[in-house]
Amino acid sequence: MKTRVKEIADKKDVKFVEIAKKLNISSQSVTNWTTGQRQMKLDDLEKIAFALNCEVAELLPVGPDYAHFYDENGIWQGIRRK
Repeated sequence: MKTRVKEIADKKDVKFVEIAKKLNISSQSVTNWTTGQRQMKLDDLEKIAFALNCEVAELLPVGPDYAHFYDENGIWQGIRRK
C-alpha cells in the first residue's frame, strides 16, 4: 500500500530513526514499509500515525478528485473534494 509517511515525516521534520525509536523497532523496518519492500499492516500505520502525531487518514493517498487540506499554520484539516 502506498502511503504518505515520508511526505508527512518530512513536513514535520521527523527522521525515520526517530519514528523507529518511538515504536521500538529498527529504522530499516520503517524504511521498508515506506518503500514498499515490506507490506504495511493497518496497525503499523496506526503506530506510525501515533509517532508522527497525526491522523491515519493523513498518511493515506487520495484519488484525483480529492486532496489533503491544511490550514495556514500547516495543521491538517482533512480530505476534501477539489
